[in-house]
Amino acid sequence: MKNLSSNRNPHRQMTTSVTRREQALATCSQLPSATLTHPFGEGTSVFKVAGRMFAAISLDDSPGRVTLKCDPGYGAALVDRHEEVAPGYHMNKRHWITVTLHPVLPANLLEDLIADSYDLVVAALPARSRSLVAQSMACNCSSRRRRPW
Repeated sequence: MKNLSSNRNPHRQMTTSVTRREQALATCSQLPSATLTHPFGEGTSVFKVAGRMFAAISLDDSPGRVTLKCDPGYGAALVDRHEEVAPGYHMNKRHWITVTLHPVLPANLLEDLIADSYDLVVAALPARSRSLVAQSMACNCSSRRRRPW
């Protein structure tokens, strides 16, 4: 990723947020059995696993947003700690968060939140669907990032 921190370009925020959006899109698309859909139109990319949504990424606005499933306690802590994190936009505010893809958002936090959202959705799948996803994960296990805690 290009380092823009020393650049005083007035378009820095837009450039970095596009990078964050691209990072979110790439992270979602690399998860096992993830599929990309556009049920809300071409302005929103929705990623699903076994037919269930785990991420919705806005494509038309700047700096952009991603809505993710999140553990209620962890989500509340994130909302308190990070200005870029808010309760889920047009979603159940207890189980979903919306993250503004602002340049100050740590890249590893975004990747971890996407992985957590995916894991929560997979854990709630019926056993048969989970086993199919698990088989897919076994094939792609080296590409999967895990949280250190």
